[in-house]
Amino acid sequence: MKKINYVHFSSLPSNLPSSLQVIKTCENFSKNNYNVTLIKPGTGNKKISIKKYYGLKHDIKIKEFKSIKSFPQGFKFYLYCSYCLLYILRNKQSITISRSYFICYLLLLFKQKVILEIHHDTKGESRVTKFILKYFNFLNDKNLMNIVAVTNSVKKLFIKKYNVKVEKITVLPSGSSIRINLKPSFNFSKRLKIGYFGSISHSKGINTIIKLSKIDKDNDYFIFGGLKSEITKLKKKNFNKNLYFNENIPYINLPKVMLKMDILTIPYTNQIRSAGEVDEISKFTSPLKLFDYLAVGKIIMSSDLNVLREVIDSKNAIFIKNFENIYAWKQSINFAKNNKNKIYIMSKNNLKLSKEYDHSSRVKKYINF
Repeated sequence: MKKINYVHFSSLPSNLPSSLQVIKTCENFSKNNYNVTLIKPGTGNKKISIKKYYGLKHDIKIKEFKSIKSFPQGFKFYLYCSYCLLYILRNKQSITISRSYFICYLLLLFKQKVILEIHHDTKGESRVTKFILKYFNFLNDKNLMNIVAVTNSVKKLFIKKYNVKVEKITVLPSGSSIRINLKPSFNFSKRLKIGYFGSISHSKGINTIIKLSKIDKDNDYFIFGGLKSEITKLKKKNFNKNLYFNENIPYINLPKVMLKMDILTIPYTNQIRSAGEVDEISKFTSPLKLFDYLAVGKIIMSSDLNVLREVIDSKNAIFIKNFENIYAWKQSINFAKNNKNKIYIMSKNNLKLSKEYDHSSRVKKYINF
């Protein structure tokens, strides 16, 4: 059985999309009979079971460095990388996956087999990482077995910026683990439930949802995401009776809640920030929520960004070109309400398309490098 290590830097469990994708990738490696070890720092809510929070059906071995009690940055980053390196060197004949350029470079120095996953540009990386990328051509190293890019935009960037060989990069968009055997459905009653799931960062567009709720009293708006403290602050500022704020919910409960919605939204701005508000990712993003939205077969209403059209088009979503115009969003909601046949077909299209973007099939392409 082949051994795979996945070096992760963020908390588990957590509401971070990156943590969700990493844990689901590991689970599906395990499902495909790989001996998987998820390496993580000693962060995350210890009172919550990782298996229950993410609804895992396959066991994953977890190696936790408990001495790293906060997100590894500065000196702790290099200390954590050293721990990971020593652990991996003791486990011979394994493949290591990570999103960290530095840990990949470190492993390649020791002739280890590596897969690097990239999600956006390198502008937010440290000076050390930028120096390594610029002066050491490790992205074309023979032991770097695959570079997994989540969008074509990311692939083109790295080919141009770092002269990466075309054959070294595989484009694999994100995916969903949600699988529901239901017929498409849409509530054509007087009041629609319009939902947003994910980060409550302003760059992800929650202001659009808040403003919409103010001018559209005929429908109800739901925001799911953020910590309890963040939700409390938002509630103090917004008193709309048709606007409901909710904390982030465990992934295992996500399908049930999404199915209660009539329209699911991606109201992104043109300056999207990654977790931690570090990188601007509007040209490169492959949001996990998009694939979960497809998997529950609901109508998607989205800002019209080129990178999203790598996966969906007008058969799958209602795009708002002038996405800063709140009235354009309201007009699109009214359109959905009054076009039953078109909405039904769109819902069917989304259920069909979602089958192409699940974590299980993604992992199979991941390992067939």
